[in-house]
Amino acid sequence: MQAVLRMSSAHPSAWTGSAMRQHREWIESLSTAEIADLDKACRAVIPKGLSWGRFDKADFPLPVMARRLASIARELEEGRGFVLLRGLPVRRYTLEEIKIIYWGIGCHLGRIVPQNVKGVTLEHIEDLQVENLNDPNLRGYVTARGLDAHCDNSDAVVLLCVDRALRGGMSAIASLPAIYNRILATRPDLLELLFEGYRYDLRGEGATGRLDETSEPVPVFSSHAGRVRGWFHRRLILGGAAKAGITLSAAQREALDLVAGLAHDPDLMLEHDLQPGDLQFLNNYTTIHWRTPYEDGGGHKRLLLRMWINSLDRAPRDPVYEQSWIVAGYQAREWARDRPVAALGNRV
Repeated sequence: MQAVLRMSSAHPSAWTGSAMRQHREWIESLSTAEIADLDKACRAVIPKGLSWGRFDKADFPLPVMARRLASIARELEEGRGFVLLRGLPVRRYTLEEIKIIYWGIGCHLGRIVPQNVKGVTLEHIEDLQVENLNDPNLRGYVTARGLDAHCDNSDAVVLLCVDRALRGGMSAIASLPAIYNRILATRPDLLELLFEGYRYDLRGEGATGRLDETSEPVPVFSSHAGRVRGWFHRRLILGGAAKAGITLSAAQREALDLVAGLAHDPDLMLEHDLQPGDLQFLNNYTTIHWRTPYEDGGGHKRLLLRMWINSLDRAPRDPVYEQSWIVAGYQAREWARDRPVAALGNRV
């Protein structure tokens, strides 16, 4: 068991929503020159017959935009842990061209990793009208329901808004170090349980493909080299306990509920409406995210694109994460190629 950190985190990643609402530094805008740079790179890729997923950084040179992306990478790793970049003119492009530009941006940030056992590396976040919404193995992003506060299996997640919903679908984020600070100040007795960690439901996407497979315990918070980081997905924790036949204690459940509740605390959370052309960059070890329910219609169908990216030059995380399912993430499995996967709503 790792030692429980008993001092407050003063790192820039321990921000609060109330503080972020006082300024707009976390919102950046693409310049005309940067848009032209992205456009030129896209136009150079297409004649070569290189679609998204089939080229790397060398095929998508960004002499202007590269500086912005390097700054974003530093902010994710060393700063507040999130950036909202606004202004990609998505209506100018076809969806295929949008994906080429999006993939090129990802290539400059690091290694793009699979998001499921099918090996999908660029995911659509949209309502697929799934019939069985009560399937415990269903991934929530294929529905229009609200999502619980959670982290994803990569160093960073990048979302690109192509179109917004008719109503709803607000994006919200909170700082995990700030949530830790609040628990330290108000309920320090629960920290040890959160540092011990919980098993996670792998939803049929682990090494074996069994629907009852769970991870080893993974801590909600960790302390390493003087920094607090975390990883949290309450729904998968509850599912993991159920599938592993574990009865969580009242204190363990209380600790989970506290983290989830603080993620929605008005002082800690930061809510914003992603607009077409917005790119949201999040560090999964310092930022937790979710969205509100939404409704399509009126000529709008909410569509976000998602990439999971592992940095190539990041500082080492706490060993408890480096050796866990969280860092290993999802691996493309041969057995998944021709088999429906319940967690994906059988859509690929």
